[in-house]
Amino acid sequence: MATLIALGAIGLFTAGVIAGIIGVVSLAIRREERNHSLTSAATDNLTRAGRWLNGVHVRSPQSTAASSRA
Repeated sequence: MATLIALGAIGLFTAGVIAGIIGVVSLAIRREERNHSLTSAATDNLTRAGRWLNGVHVRSPQSTAASSRA
């Protein structure tokens, strides 16, 4: 009986984690669409987390030694 309760608790916890991740991603996507900001840097921690979870990154030009000499 204790094993069944432990498995139920683990399953409930896992479902909560998955629901939380889906919630963060969906809120971040909604915020990105509303702000039309996908081509610029993330505006806050929620959109940064959503981009990280989706694997979306914005590349910004980096200064290099060769470009600074020119």
